[in-house]
Amino acid sequence: MNAILKSLEATDYPQPPLAAAFCTTAARKRGLQRTLQALFREKLLNAEHLISEGAISWLPLWSQQSMLRFEGLHLGRIGNCDLAGPVSCHKSGERPRALSTSSALIAFVADALPCAASPDAIQRLIRELDNSTENDALCLSYRDQWAQELSESIKASGQSGLIAMLMHASPEQYANPALLLEQWGTLGHPWHPGYKTKLGLSTQEVMAMSPEFKPVVAVSLAAIRASKAHIAVAQEGCDYRSWFAAIFPQAMQAWEHALRQRQQDPEDWLPLPVHPYQASRLIPEKFAAEIVQGDLFLLAEVALSASPTMSFRTVVPDGSPLLPHFKLPVSLRLTSVQRTVSPKSAVMGPRLTSMLNSIIAAEGGFDSTLDIVGEDIGLYYADPDDDRARHLSVLFRSNPMQKRSATLFPIPAGSLFADSPVDGRALVTELVALRYGDHGHGALQFYQCYVDTVLTAALSAYLLYGIAFEAHQQNSFIMLNSSYEPVKLLVRDFGDLRIHGPSLRRAGLTLDAYRPGHSVFEADEPVRDKLLHATMLCHLAELGLLLACSYRCPEAGFWDVLRQSTVKVFELLRDRTDAQRWETERRAVLESAWPAKAFLKMRLSDTSDDVHGCMPNPLADPAK
Repeated sequence: MNAILKSLEATDYPQPPLAAAFCTTAARKRGLQRTLQALFREKLLNAEHLISEGAISWLPLWSQQSMLRFEGLHLGRIGNCDLAGPVSCHKSGERPRALSTSSALIAFVADALPCAASPDAIQRLIRELDNSTENDALCLSYRDQWAQELSESIKASGQSGLIAMLMHASPEQYANPALLLEQWGTLGHPWHPGYKTKLGLSTQEVMAMSPEFKPVVAVSLAAIRASKAHIAVAQEGCDYRSWFAAIFPQAMQAWEHALRQRQQDPEDWLPLPVHPYQASRLIPEKFAAEIVQGDLFLLAEVALSASPTMSFRTVVPDGSPLLPHFKLPVSLRLTSVQRTVSPKSAVMGPRLTSMLNSIIAAEGGFDSTLDIVGEDIGLYYADPDDDRARHLSVLFRSNPMQKRSATLFPIPAGSLFADSPVDGRALVTELVALRYGDHGHGALQFYQCYVDTVLTAALSAYLLYGIAFEAHQQNSFIMLNSSYEPVKLLVRDFGDLRIHGPSLRRAGLTLDAYRPGHSVFEADEPVRDKLLHATMLCHLAELGLLLACSYRCPEAGFWDVLRQSTVKVFELLRDRTDAQRWETERRAVLESAWPAKAFLKMRLSDTSDDVHGCMPNPLADPAK
């Protein structure tokens, strides 16, 4: 791997267009931190071998007779990594070298990794990390100008920050505040080293399609022969063609006209929104046979303008606060996997929506702490090969802004981690200041309220019905009341929602899974792993760590809040939960080791299947 490292060191990394030098430096630092964090968290580097003296830490790599030197390295309770200074590598007989990029770090440690990784796997990972860094630098440069624009608007509004401005703005000023916050909050997965990887797109295409650049994309309306499509609906009796025509009347008229121009009867066809990447780069080749056979028309002249949300492939027609979102296949490698829409998701989304709405209605939203963004209709090409069908599909999802009321306002959870355009601090500090006071005690009060709300919602669904939402930052909204208090969790995206079958049946419900082994599990581990990774770690724990960092408070105080709130919600649900399940889950959540998703190992093995390690339970009672 030394040859790889030397080639990287010799490379003159070009700045992405529009990215200033400081943006490139910042992006490299962010990528280096997340990659180092993953290496330690996944035990690819052994933190127990660290030798620290003051702010300097050394890590011997015995197998290659070398060492890594860190300045200002701090590893937290869940393997979270803070890195205040530079990283350098020291090898016997060679001059020390600075490692300023994530790819250079990977190249240097490759021979010391405990898992077998081929040179091809290392090179693939390096390409992904470099691509992520380049895209992040581009994003940071764009955000600098965008922040100035937002800052001027906030000042003109007379409000104290971005969230207050949007909550008080008229629809004429900001028609869809949640969309603006989603795009501003597109930071990438907090644990993933390749958090901005978009292999297969040029710089111009990244800017033209990615949410962090506020683009408007043209979603074309293809026509798929009705007999070749499978449709799933959440509301029984819903006719897809009539539904689409009622919501998109002008687009439907243009679509029907385009078909008649081709001597086709529109009644034989169904409208299918297609992402511009799919329409131009994938479908003409992958579905050439269907086009030739006359089962698929790409109607380039019929299109809807749309804006991407925090998810690259989920778009909002006209940026509307009312129209349903389109979740579309994009056959690109974004972070770890191709982001398509599987037949399973197209079928199970509506089924789960129907069931979840019934549960929420029956339970009063678990003391009004839970609601969902429904997935109303799914459509996919009825190919017996799911691996082909997932590239030609769509899922129609309700608009989260429809959940806004006179007293409730949806905030994308991921946006709270973004920097405020006013002062550069985390956006969550605006909420802390508005309701609890801009200080450490106020941060703990806010976190207590936030955690109580999310855990009441998530643990109630989990313990009583066996449902584990994938409620990480991107899939969650926190509903604020008029006093800026977090009072309700709003969850979207049921593609990897998992259900414990025995618990669901105990609650008197059943769910017809797309296939055995999908969505509904007889074992509790895969379901619990989803709850712990998505909701507890990537959402609640990360928010606590962010607040601790923002207010320079000890992390322990926020861990105490999370533990105490978890204990409290378990006690509140005790009488309604099967006694054995309650004991088992309480022990697993509060005492036993937790799973830790291993993103680097996944990339080194080139798999999209979850790979988990484990970590000591961060909520374990230190007194025991």
